[in-house]
Amino acid sequence: MKKNIQDLLNVAQDMIDDGKISECLEYLKSLKPIKEYTEREKTIFYTLNSEIHLILFNITKSYVIAKKGIRFARKIEKSIELVDALLIMVKNLVIMGKISESMDLLEESSEVLMNLPQVSEKDRKRRLGLIFLIQGLNFYQLGKMMESSEKINKSIDLLQKWNSKANLALAYAFYGNFFMIMGESNKALNNLSKAQKICENNNSIAYHLPKLMNFIGWGIVYHFKGELQLAVEYNKKVVSLARKSNNPIFLFMGLGNLGEIYKELEEWDHAIKYLQEALIIAEHSRRSSSIVIILSNLFDVYINMGDIVNVKQVFHKMEHYQAEEKENKKISQIYRSCKAVLMKMSKRTRDIGGAQVIFKAIAQEEVIQIDITQNAILNLCKMLLEEFQETKNFEVIEEFSTSLKQLQNATEKHHAYPLLAETYLLEAKLSMINFDLKKARQSLTKAQQIAEKYGLKQLAIKISYEHDKLLENLKDWDQMKKENVSYSERLEKLDINDNILTLLKKKPAKIPETSPESPILLLVMANSGIPIYTKIFNKEWEISENLFSSFLLAFNSFSHEIFSEGLDRANFGTYTILMTGMPPFMTCYVFKGQSFLAHQKFSKFNESIHESDQIWKNLTSSNRTGQVIKDDASAGLGKLVKTIF
Repeated sequence: MKKNIQDLLNVAQDMIDDGKISECLEYLKSLKPIKEYTEREKTIFYTLNSEIHLILFNITKSYVIAKKGIRFARKIEKSIELVDALLIMVKNLVIMGKISESMDLLEESSEVLMNLPQVSEKDRKRRLGLIFLIQGLNFYQLGKMMESSEKINKSIDLLQKWNSKANLALAYAFYGNFFMIMGESNKALNNLSKAQKICENNNSIAYHLPKLMNFIGWGIVYHFKGELQLAVEYNKKVVSLARKSNNPIFLFMGLGNLGEIYKELEEWDHAIKYLQEALIIAEHSRRSSSIVIILSNLFDVYINMGDIVNVKQVFHKMEHYQAEEKENKKISQIYRSCKAVLMKMSKRTRDIGGAQVIFKAIAQEEVIQIDITQNAILNLCKMLLEEFQETKNFEVIEEFSTSLKQLQNATEKHHAYPLLAETYLLEAKLSMINFDLKKARQSLTKAQQIAEKYGLKQLAIKISYEHDKLLENLKDWDQMKKENVSYSERLEKLDINDNILTLLKKKPAKIPETSPESPILLLVMANSGIPIYTKIFNKEWEISENLFSSFLLAFNSFSHEIFSEGLDRANFGTYTILMTGMPPFMTCYVFKGQSFLAHQKFSKFNESIHESDQIWKNLTSSNRTGQVIKDDASAGLGKLVKTIF
C-alpha cells in the first residue's frame, strides 16, 4: 500500500516536471484519502499541491498548503522532502515580499540538503541550483548586486547541467533584467535570447513565469534603446499572458510600463487607460510605493494635457499616502517633486523660489530611484535657464553647469546610460555657448561612444547629427566669437531648453533621418603615417595626385588633433575624416555627407581586421617589409572593403 502511494506521488511529480499542471491537480484529487498516508507521503502530497497552486498563482492557497507540508516534514528526520517543503514555502514568501523570512528558510534548506547522506548528485544539485536562483532574486531585491550576480551565475551553471529547463529559463530571463538595470544591454540581450529559446516552443503553464520575466526584459531593452513601439509590443505580451496566468504582479508591471511608454509617445488616452488599471491593482495590493509611482505618472499626463482639475485630484491622493508613510523616502521624494511642479506653475516669485529649493534638496539626497533624482535636477536646470533669460545673471549659468555635472555623476553611478549620453550632449552645447569648441567636440565624442557601446542607435544618430552640424558650422562659431555675439543669442541658437524638455518627457524626441555617405578614401597606415593599404573610391581623387598628396601632408595635423584630444572625427576641407588607432596600425576613412552610417561601416571594418588572423598577419608582414598591400577585391582586405563599403 505504502509503496503504491509513493509510486503514485512520483507520477504526480513527473507530470509537474512535464508541465502538465492542470492535469496533475486533478490527478492528486483522485488519489486515496490523505489519512492513509505516512508523514513522509503527506509531506510530498502537500508540497506537490502547493507547487501546483503556486504555478497557477493561487498564492494564498499555495501558502496555506505549504505550511501543512512543512508541519509534517518536521515530524520526520531531516530529509529531501523537508528541503522541498521549505523551498515551496520560500517561493511563496518571495512573491509575498517577505524577503527576510525567505532568506532564513533558504539557509535552513541549504544546510539540510548539504548534510543529507543518501541523496543522488542530480537531486542535490538541482535543488541547490534553485536555492542559488532564489538567493540571487532576494539579493537583487535588497540592492546587493554583486551577491545577486554571483548566485545567479552559480544557479545557471547547475541548472544547465541537470536539465531543469523552466528554472533555467527563469534564471536567464532574470539575469537579462538584471543586466538591463546595470546598463549592460549586450549581456542582457544574450541572456534574454537564451531564455526565449527555451520558452518559445513550450506552452506549458510551468513556463508562464519565465515567459513573463522574459517579455518584461525585452520591453525594458527596447524602452532603453528608444524603440518605443517594440517596447509597447512586448509589454502587451506581458499584460496578455499575466491576465491568462492570473498573475497580478506582472499584470501591474506590464500596465504600468505601457502607461509610461504611451506618456512618452504623448498618446494621453492610452496612457491614462493603462495607468488607471495599474492603479486599481496597486491599491488592491496596498503597496504604497507602487501606488504613488502610478499616481506620479498620471500627474505628469494630466500636467501635459493641461487638465488642472485631475492634476489636483491626483496630488491630493499622493498627499494621503505621504501622510501615512512619512518614513518612506521614495514616496517623500515623488510627492515633493510633484509639489514643486505645482509651485512652479503658479508663477509667483515666492512659489518659484520654493520649487527650486525642493528640487535642489532632492538632488542632494540619497538616490532612491534614479529617475526621481534626474527629474528633480532637470526641472532645476530648466528653471535656472528661465531665470537667466530674465536676469542675465551669470551666476545662474554656473549653477546650471554644476547641476549638470551632478546629474552626470548620478547617471553614471546608477547605470542610466541613455541619460548619461544626453548629459554629455548638453555639456557639449554649454561648451559651444562658451566658445570652447574643443571641449564641445570631446563631449560629443564621449556621448557617441556611450550611445554606441550600449546599443542606443536612435540616440547615437541624434548625437552624430549634432557633431556633424558643429563641424559644418565651425567657421560660423569663430565669426560669432569675433563679433562677441551675446550669451542670450548663443543660448537661443542652440535651444538647450528643448533638450531638457525632451529628457523630462514633455516633448517627443526628434531623431534625424540618416543618409549614406559618399566614400572617398580608406587607409590602413603604420603608426609612422606610411600607408600600408589604400582604397580610393572617388574618381576625382584617383586621377588627381594633388588631392591625395595634400591629404597625406595634412595627415599629421588632423591625426594629432583626433588622437591627442580624444576625438573621433575631424574636417579636411569639405570632407569628414574618421580615425582609429590599432597599434601598431591606424585606420582612416575620408568621406562626404553624414557621419552616422559611415561610422557604423568604419567600426565594422576595424572589428573585422581584429577578428581575421590572416588579415592581421598580412598587415604585420607588410609593416615589417614596407611592401604595400594591393587592392585585390577577391581576397583579404580588398574583399572585406568590397563587402562593407
